[in-house]
Amino acid sequence: MKYFKIYLLSFFLLLNYFKANSSENINDIKSLLEGRYELVYWKQDNLKFNYPQIAGTLVVKDNKISFTLDSNMKENETIKIIGWGNYNLSVNEYNYGYFDFKKMTDNGTDIKVNENLPWQGMRKYSVLLKNNKLLLTSSTGKQTWELDKKSLIYTDKEWGMDKKEVIRYWKRIN
Repeated sequence: MKYFKIYLLSFFLLLNYFKANSSENINDIKSLLEGRYELVYWKQDNLKFNYPQIAGTLVVKDNKISFTLDSNMKENETIKIIGWGNYNLSVNEYNYGYFDFKKMTDNGTDIKVNENLPWQGMRKYSVLLKNNKLLLTSSTGKQTWELDKKSLIYTDKEWGMDKKEVIRYWKRIN
């Protein structure tokens, strides 16, 4: 009976350690993920675009995500994108998806509005927290978020209709 009590006590102490460690990790993950970001530059086709050719905001907070993009990368074409969505976060997984997404294209002659979601449902990511850096990798491996206290680097190997590889560098503004 004495050994049983010792094993039982050890078991509960171990569970409490894992629970405390898990809640510390989720807080560390949230502190790196959640915030407001401003787009600094966009790389695509070996070209780097800066403001005013490209501008955008990203807000990740309280299980909500919002995204804006103003693109003047092509001559005689302006693209504006607005997306609203939700996310879920655990120490092992990050999922997000949009429930409302609008892409407006203005070529000076016509304005087209596309309200199709960029994907259906939630996009799933694995979570890796190491050395005060957070790495989120999609289940396909095509998208990554690399975050630290100052920035977010988003890489997408199949962005948009043309499935282009893009890199977006965001600075944290809050």
